Amino acid sequence: MGRFRVLRLLVPVLAFMAGQLTAQATGAMKDMPMDMPPIPHAPVHVDVDPATHHVVITTGPWTLPPMAMNGDMPLMMMDGDAGGSHAAHQEQTLVRFPWPRDMWLRGFKLTITDKNGQVMPQRTMHHMEFVNFDRRQLVYPLAERVLGIGEETAGIKMPRTVGVPMDSGQEVGVFLMWNNDTGHELDGINLRFELITAPRNLTPRPVAVLPFKVDVNNHPGLPDSYDVPPGGSSKSYEFSMPVSGRLLGAGGHMHDHGVEMRLEDVATGKVLARVHALRNAAGDVTGVSRQLLAVKGRGPHLIAGKSYRLVAVYENATNDVIHGVMGVFGGLFAPDDMRRWPKVDKTSKDYLLDIAFGPVFKGPDDVQPVTVFGALPRR
Repeated sequence: MGRFRVLRLLVPVLAFMAGQLTAQATGAMKDMPMDMPPIPHAPVHVDVDPATHHVVITTGPWTLPPMAMNGDMPLMMMDGDAGGSHAAHQEQTLVRFPWPRDMWLRGFKLTITDKNGQVMPQRTMHHMEFVNFDRRQLVYPLAERVLGIGEETAGIKMPRTVGVPMDSGQEVGVFLMWNNDTGHELDGINLRFELITAPRNLTPRPVAVLPFKVDVNNHPGLPDSYDVPPGGSSKSYEFSMPVSGRLLGAGGHMHDHGVEMRLEDVATGKVLARVHALRNAAGDVTGVSRQLLAVKGRGPHLIAGKSYRLVAVYENATNDVIHGVMGVFGGLFAPDDMRRWPKVDKTSKDYLLDIAFGPVFKGPDDVQPVTVFGALPRR
């Protein structure tokens, strides 16, 4: 498969994964009032398929109460939210477990069924996150969000030439928020989440890639949304890279009235990547464009220790302050040397705040009995 074909398959997947879903599920969760109690947890099983060696997580049956309603509409909007609706059910820890062996993660499949085995709409689930507690994010000393899935995120499978390295024994977790907006209780709901993997000894060896995420308003333990005044405005965040590597593609997440996000070299002012808000006919922001950065070359080379700046631009055409906007830039990063990736410090203040108050905030009482690796094949 040619390089151009690989990039066209890969960049939309991980740019969406690292930016769009992480922003919607992670940032907004910090602001959302938790009025509804957690849904009683169903049994969970984690197995390794003996034929494919894929890691398969199954859970159910779940009984999902209807979300609170306001007239004919579910209560899905946060106070002051600007184009970022979120469900009223709480996010819950689905399962935490040690990763079974050294593998390349290449994608996922997700299926939700009812008690009769009929496939349910994916919007029954508001979002899921797959978190690696034993590897930190690139820019922030926080637990890595490996994969995010929203209501409309289709299953994906990356080409054999690239992969996300997953190491045996790493503590990982899956977090889930249900979204029953039917107006009535749903009984007997089952979920199957298949993580598509490949053995680490693939030949030729895949290029190791990891999520790239920068937020213009990231404060562990606090909301990452912010306010914009009437008229045009921008918010920026400067950071330095802990390890060198190439940015292969970019995407992100903005709310209504968003214009663009750009990644700049602080020293020269050069724009290294730029994405813009996408709108429907009514002018509402429906997403963020994706930029393929390695089509005409190898992608911008970000240097360890060098300073970079993310800028998010909004144009508020109203006369009022707009609350709760976001600017999260996500993409795909290929480090020059994975061995130089910064080590996670689980005792750091930021890491602990993120775990305590971010999307991964549940304690031991939230983790239900689970059968782990009931069908683990021999090596």
